[in-house]
Amino acid sequence: MGSLAGISVYLSLEDIDGDFRCPSHSLIIGGGSGEHPAATLSDPLRAVAVFVVTELPSLKLRPAVRAQWTQACQLFLTQTDKPIVTYFDWLPEDHDNFRASCRSPMLENSYAICADDMEFDDWLALGLGEFIFFAMPKLAAPLMAQLEGLPSHFRHLRYSNILLRPPNVPTYANGGNAFDIIVRY
Repeated sequence: MGSLAGISVYLSLEDIDGDFRCPSHSLIIGGGSGEHPAATLSDPLRAVAVFVVTELPSLKLRPAVRAQWTQACQLFLTQTDKPIVTYFDWLPEDHDNFRASCRSPMLENSYAICADDMEFDDWLALGLGEFIFFAMPKLAAPLMAQLEGLPSHFRHLRYSNILLRPPNVPTYANGGNAFDIIVRY
């Protein structure tokens, strides 16, 4: 469906139990099977909650709305029994190369620009949470249903780095696509 720092991003349409495991409707970075080791967004609800809570101080919200959003996010922030992103068969050089690509000035909101004192996985979780919040809210439906007035309170995207292919553009295995047309969400 798109790419992040040169690695394909997929939405699983069914449960996957092969090179890696994830339930249907999961975001996957890389595809396994020789393409690139896969990383899955294991906890989309917590990613969105982390994004919302991080952005709350910069939003102009009525106190009642701010309190409602904070309370709605708390349930998902306390569920820390699993990581937000799970890496499958990533070697140290895979992590190093991905981090380097995410620091690239080619990314509009790169890790180098956005994350002065932030750990890489925290920056990645914020970006994935922001992406789900704006582009795929159904992946976090239990939380999104509790947040009043979305997304009208936001004025700009802070972590926007996932490039999406337009609908109906053919996509081929191993990172190829029929056209070089890409849009930012």
